[in-house]
Amino acid sequence: MSKPKKARRFVYQLESLLKVRGIRKKQEQDKFKKAEQKLKEEIQKEEALIAQEQAVYADLMAKMSSDRFPGMHFIQQRKAYLEAMKVKISEQSEKRMAAQTACDKQREALIKAVKEEKVIKKDKEKTREAWVKLMAKEEGKFLDEIAVIGFENQRRKAAGAH
Repeated sequence: MSKPKKARRFVYQLESLLKVRGIRKKQEQDKFKKAEQKLKEEIQKEEALIAQEQAVYADLMAKMSSDRFPGMHFIQQRKAYLEAMKVKISEQSEKRMAAQTACDKQREALIKAVKEEKVIKKDKEKTREAWVKLMAKEEGKFLDEIAVIGFENQRRKAAGAH
């Protein structure tokens, strides 16, 4: 970083970079929200399939335990349907895991973007503090010069009066 210069107003040289980092963080937040939403949808789909499978299984068990035994054709159809449901649930489980992985990756990207923005904000704070100290020092020099000039004027007047 270059040495802060005397100025009336603080101007941060990396302000445009700070804005870019802020925009990037916002974009990563949006992507993370979408990834989380996708994960929630996949979980809901998986839970719905599991609930449907359990309902079909419960219905089959109820019909088999009733007084009127269903035909073998009915049982075979239900068994085939339950096997197809298991495949769907397995596929949906894979989709959910992929969505979880994508969500985790997006979380990492968001954390990185937040850290990058914080670094620049911290640098801005330190640069501003250095600028404030420089301004205070320059103001002190200016006041010292005024005091020296005033003292010199009083000494001259006193010397001229004698």
